[in-house]
Amino acid sequence: MKRSAAPAGGDEVREKGALDRATIVKTALRLLDEVGIDGLSTRRLAAELGIKSASLYWHFKDKNELLNEMSGVMFNEALNPPNVSGPDFDWAEWLAEGARAIRRTAISRRDGAQVMARPRSRGSQGKIAFEDNVKTLMRSGLADMEARLTMQTLRRYAIGAAMQEQSNKGLAAAIGIVGTGEEGFEYGLQVFIDGLKGRLAERAKVAKTVRRARS
Repeated sequence: MKRSAAPAGGDEVREKGALDRATIVKTALRLLDEVGIDGLSTRRLAAELGIKSASLYWHFKDKNELLNEMSGVMFNEALNPPNVSGPDFDWAEWLAEGARAIRRTAISRRDGAQVMARPRSRGSQGKIAFEDNVKTLMRSGLADMEARLTMQTLRRYAIGAAMQEQSNKGLAAAIGIVGTGEEGFEYGLQVFIDGLKGRLAERAKVAKTVRRARS
C-alpha cells in the first residue's frame, strides 16, 4: 500500500473525517486474529471498515506503518506500571512480570509476536512510560545504560519465545522441545534474573571491600 494522491469527492472526504488511527488499528488487530499477518491486506481492512481503500492513505502510508502502529498499541497493553515504589517493592519480580506481560500479549493474538517484533511507533505516552520504567529498574543498582539493555534483552527474549511458540504450535514434541511454552519461558526468565542478581551481588561485594580498604 503506497500513499496516493489525496482522494477527491465528497464521499472520500466524509470517510476521512469519520475515521481515526485508533479506530483503524483496533479493527486491524481484530482482523489479525481472523486472517493472520499475511492475510491482513489494506484492501481487506478497508472492506472491514466499510470504506474505500484510498481512505486509509490519509492515515497510514503503507502496511508497514500500520503494523508498526499495531506493535506500539500491543506494547502499550503490556507496559509495566511505572514508578513503582514502597518498602515491599521487588525489582526482580517486577522485571519478570514485565517480560511475562509481553509474552502474554504476543501470544494473545494470532501472529502477535511477529507484530510486536516490528519497530513500533513510539508516541509520547510510550516514551514517557519507558523512561519511567528505566528509572524504576535503576533502583536495583543498575546504571542507566544497564537498565535499558536489561529491558531490551528481556523484551527480545519474550518476543522470541512467543514467536517460537506460535510458529511451532502443535509441533513442539516432534521437533524436540520439552515442557510447555510457559515452562520453557519461565526457566529461561529465571536464569536471566538469577544472573542479574548475581551480577549485582558481586558488584555490591566489591564495593564493600573497597570501602573497607579505604576506611
